[in-house]
Amino acid sequence: MDRIEIYSSKKKSLMLLIVSIVFVVLGFWLLLEANNLTGWKARSPIFTRGIGIASILFFGLGVFIGLKRLIKSEIALIIDTKGLNMNPKKSLNEFIKWSDINGFEEIKIQNTQIVIVGVKNPEYWLDKETSGFRRKLMQFNINNYNSPFNIAASGLDITSHKLIDTLNNYYDSHKNEA
Repeated sequence: MDRIEIYSSKKKSLMLLIVSIVFVVLGFWLLLEANNLTGWKARSPIFTRGIGIASILFFGLGVFIGLKRLIKSEIALIIDTKGLNMNPKKSLNEFIKWSDINGFEEIKIQNTQIVIVGVKNPEYWLDKETSGFRRKLMQFNINNYNSPFNIAASGLDITSHKLIDTLNNYYDSHKNEA
């Protein structure tokens, strides 16, 4: 078994870009036509402009992310004989060794398949994290799923079934290696 690099999906990035552009255009329309749209539920043009601005800001970020991922696919996951790198953008040296993994569990939340990576000492990974935001996310995952790590295949260039099969094959082959 060789090293497998899994990238973000270009098709899903294109869909994100298209949907975001539509909502940015809709936001501009709401912003410009706020005075003429007082007949619907929002009778105040200020409220309508607020919705337009929020749409432009939020989905403008989606346009930026979609374009960035379309131009250059980001590596999202590295699987090799030594272990599993959950955050290769942060560091290529930080990975979870197969001997530190208990196994994988698949859950479904709102039609999204998520793979939970069970680790032997979740608190070690929480203490190792330097970002306050990521630490809060990891704490949430530990409280709800007993693991700081999860992988949603929805944004990856691989199906969740193929991902779980690949992870289990590598885990079974290398879990006893130091």
